[in-house]
Amino acid sequence: MKEIMALTKLFINESWGFSKFLYNRTNNKKAFYKQLVPMIIVPIALIPAFFMYVSFYIALYAGLRMINQTSVFLSVGYILTIALIIIFGIMYILSEFYFSKNIEELIPLPILSRNIIISKFLSILVSEYVFTALIFVPALIIYGVGEGMGFVYACLSILMFLTVPVLPLALLTALIMLIMQSASIKGRQDMLRIIFAFLGIALIMSVQVWFGNHMGNANNVDFQNLMNNLLKNNESLLNTIGYFVPTSLLLAWTLNKITLMSLAWAASSVAINIIAFALMVLVGKRFYIKSIVRGKIIKKGKRLSQIETQKALGKKSHGVMAIFSMDLRLLLRTPIYFFNNVSVVIIVPACLLISLSFIKLTPEDFNSIRNFYTEMPILVNFILIAFFIFFGATTATTATTFSREGKASWLTRMIPISSKDQIIGRTSVAVIIESLGIVFTLIGVSFYIPLTLLSLVLTVILGILGSLPILLFGLFMDMNHPLLDWDNPQKAVKNNMNVVTTLFVGMAYIGLLLAVSGLLGYFINPWLGYGLFSVISGIMTVVFYKIIDKRLAVKLLNFE
Repeated sequence: MKEIMALTKLFINESWGFSKFLYNRTNNKKAFYKQLVPMIIVPIALIPAFFMYVSFYIALYAGLRMINQTSVFLSVGYILTIALIIIFGIMYILSEFYFSKNIEELIPLPILSRNIIISKFLSILVSEYVFTALIFVPALIIYGVGEGMGFVYACLSILMFLTVPVLPLALLTALIMLIMQSASIKGRQDMLRIIFAFLGIALIMSVQVWFGNHMGNANNVDFQNLMNNLLKNNESLLNTIGYFVPTSLLLAWTLNKITLMSLAWAASSVAINIIAFALMVLVGKRFYIKSIVRGKIIKKGKRLSQIETQKALGKKSHGVMAIFSMDLRLLLRTPIYFFNNVSVVIIVPACLLISLSFIKLTPEDFNSIRNFYTEMPILVNFILIAFFIFFGATTATTATTFSREGKASWLTRMIPISSKDQIIGRTSVAVIIESLGIVFTLIGVSFYIPLTLLSLVLTVILGILGSLPILLFGLFMDMNHPLLDWDNPQKAVKNNMNVVTTLFVGMAYIGLLLAVSGLLGYFINPWLGYGLFSVISGIMTVVFYKIIDKRLAVKLLNFE
């Protein structure tokens, strides 16, 4: 047990960087304040979003109470929490079990493989408990206060809270270990990690579609009869949701009404989580270490002939293309980079299409949408422009471009390439990713609105032009404050304050610009609004380009 606790402490410390934080407080004040400022700013910046989230839960509880269906409230919160744990847990598990380098140092030591697996899982669990507390605890508190629950409810709530992330994480970890050990995918682990991450999200979205379609069948039932059934049976919605997620029933039966049976349901939930945890450990002991060792074996490639070698070495690329290719390859071959930078442009359009698919539109509705576009094209165009710029602001490509190179950044300082080539090459990668989101969005929009050629050209050009200042600002931030000292590639993105700063500053800037340009175009003249947007975006792009071009060479030499 002592060994497990020591290893868990080591993994948590490595993931959160506590030792480095305490060391810098005494020995490196500059680095200490660079770590401290994000720890203060990020929580403060997220307070408004958290209050909106809590307000949503309060409104949901009030609405369910009006139709006598509060019994389903905790199940809804539970299912939402589980879905988010699965989506984000995929990359946490892959990062801790397969991306982290500490396993290479631990394998030769006289440590039981079981203890390594348990400790790694517990370190992930600690992080997930923080996340679960923010997502699920508000639901527990709102329900407890609203229903007038007492001390026993509070104690059982704590117990059930502790079980929430265990089951999905344990099953997900076991599944990932089984897939990673397969001999048929030997040598393709990196690509598999990317595919598996997107498959996990696709699974959640597919379940949502299936659930929505089944729930949508209720539209065929007479509304009055449906309402009568809801008012008479206060667990009708709970039973429906429980059919799709059975474990949500255990939570509801434990906490909805505090009786002696609540203890039995709580014990059942704990037992299920223990079984899932034991299964994960059993699978890990059987397959995990073997898959790690096999993954370190590099398949020898085809030997090039002397002529082919000389040709490859003598091939010279343009500076922009060399930087573009280098940054893009780094992005593609590292799953955590690929997922965090590319997933948004795929997931967001897909989620919108799925949500819209739940709305049954009649031919009259389609005509109304098209008439609105015909009468108010400027509003639709600016909405699309804002959506396209969102892809540029949320991608962390330029805000982590130097950080992703880590300790290998010395190569960037040595290659004989101008600052101009560095800027254009690195920014082009972000533009390519943003363009993917634009294409997916336009494909989805085409099902609802037949955009004119003018709208297509205008929105795409202004969307990319408007995102350039944000992308260059991200490059500027990473140029000045690169996060190069990391032992896990996840930290270069997840622990990078440049990403958060770029997102908030970029959203504030573009929100103000779109508001002014849109109002000007709506009330005075559309082309005046488009023109103002283009001029300001162009000026800001040139300003940031000049600043970066002037300082980049010096900053590269001062990288630490």
